[in-house]
Amino acid sequence: MAKRRRATKTRTVTRRRRRLPSRKKVSKSIGSQWGKISKGAGVLAFLSNVTGSDMSASAGQPIGARAMNFGNSLLGRISGYTPFKNATGANITQTVGIDGIFNKWSGIGAASLLYGMLPIRKLPHKGKASTLGKSLLTAGILSGIFMPTNNRSSNLISSSPAMTVSTSEVSYT
Repeated sequence: MAKRRRATKTRTVTRRRRRLPSRKKVSKSIGSQWGKISKGAGVLAFLSNVTGSDMSASAGQPIGARAMNFGNSLLGRISGYTPFKNATGANITQTVGIDGIFNKWSGIGAASLLYGMLPIRKLPHKGKASTLGKSLLTAGILSGIFMPTNNRSSNLISSSPAMTVSTSEVSYT
């Protein structure tokens, strides 16, 4: 008896397409990116608060001179070191004080943080407001420490002597 050979099935190879890493689906909803947006807003608020008054000195200058002024302003206000000695704003000194912690960014941050904490369920975007509020409040307080102060004193206790009133000006009627 002749042996029959088994019919072998030819196997077809299926190739799977692999996606390139750059083509991966990315969630494009604003809700998933809200943490990054809030952090960016906080960083921008910090930089704007610390360097805002010093950047007016380089208005109308080329971008390179403005960048050197920005570096001098930021590093000068925080650490006292100015890396570009021949640029505009090279004489910026270190400023540390609590005079500037109540500024527009800390106020906006506190207001949106309070909005996020309200116990009313029907209010929209409470979570987003809370996230943004934390970021702006932190940026406002930290930048207020290094913010350039104006020369007016906001202290309740002052070193100037109290006003004296002579007795001839006082009436007892």
